[in-house]
Amino acid sequence: MTAQLDLATVLLLHKSSFLVGALCFLYLRWQSPRNEGLGILAAGFLFLALASTLSGYGEQKLLPAILWTLSSFTLGLGGYALFWIGLRRLSGQRRHRADWLALAIPLTGAIAGLITHFHVINSIRASAFNTGAFLFLAASAFAVVADRKSEPLPVRTIFAASLAIGATLCLAVVVGLLKPDILPITTTYAFFLLIISHFAIALFALVLVKERAEAALRRTADTDMLTGVGNRRWFLSQLPRFGWKGDALAVMDLDFFKRINDRYGHQAGDQVLIAFAELVRANLRATDCFARLGGEEFGLYLPKTNEVQARAIVERLRLATEQLHIHCDGQRIAVSVSIGFVVGQDAKSSWEELFSMADAALYQAKDAGRNCIVAYAPPPASFAIGIPIARTG
Repeated sequence: MTAQLDLATVLLLHKSSFLVGALCFLYLRWQSPRNEGLGILAAGFLFLALASTLSGYGEQKLLPAILWTLSSFTLGLGGYALFWIGLRRLSGQRRHRADWLALAIPLTGAIAGLITHFHVINSIRASAFNTGAFLFLAASAFAVVADRKSEPLPVRTIFAASLAIGATLCLAVVVGLLKPDILPITTTYAFFLLIISHFAIALFALVLVKERAEAALRRTADTDMLTGVGNRRWFLSQLPRFGWKGDALAVMDLDFFKRINDRYGHQAGDQVLIAFAELVRANLRATDCFARLGGEEFGLYLPKTNEVQARAIVERLRLATEQLHIHCDGQRIAVSVSIGFVVGQDAKSSWEELFSMADAALYQAKDAGRNCIVAYAPPPASFAIGIPIARTG
């Protein structure tokens, strides 16, 4: 197979991989203008395609060696520098002006070439170029992995792996040029595999943007736009269908919320909802699920929580809400909340049954004068629970 990889074919594939990648990045830039770095990535691949073209003309003796060697070296290394800058922006969705200092590396190489003429020696030029490519690709792989903490998209692992493979192949080319007997494959074949990795890198950049868009759509579909917490749809998706034994569910309703809207206006009501949501979210454990169910009603799922623990949690939230005062247009708005909760005792109980129980407890809290918590207690055998979840006031 190695014998079939003549230099002209490899250079054509090399140039094609960068042109295809540049077109992909330009298309993504057109479709997703908010994704930072796509235009810079496209420019980087175009630089690399131009460098590859000059190398091809040079190998065919169509250009003077003193011209194509230095220009292809500088453009190619500049292309990898731009690729790193663009990928940093695409991966992290943030701008760093200091990243542009990476362009000093190809500039320094060009100056060194003008002074020493090292570029006319093929092995030295190729080794220096692939060393620079190795560093930029390795740094790009690190950036993709490092940004996984802030944006844990599944594609990041395989994207970083493709970049790391590309970096390794660049290093293999350098080793093959300096010590050709060490590697089990030829330098030409390693270069061919590097071309495939370029296609893979462009592909996974496409997938990264696609997964990011899908994640944004999911967040929009699962988030209450006013408070920023989960909505009813998201909340129900987090609940176990069965097996509630040892888990707690609470339903919370802001007291006299309609009066707040009527007296202070809906803008004040919105501020109350936002402040309450932020307060609850700041006082929960990492495993708890909290969401706005609708209107002034909120749900709270407390996994692996007994009745004593659940009572302590919701009482702490009630007291914190009681101390929460909203200021709107110079007026101070007092807020309180009524909470009903239930702890699952039967592994076969469904979330619908638990909701009905917590809702019944909430009604008892309101009947008891509001601004209190009530744990669900089974009603007499003759009393059936069938109270709807949604309500106002």
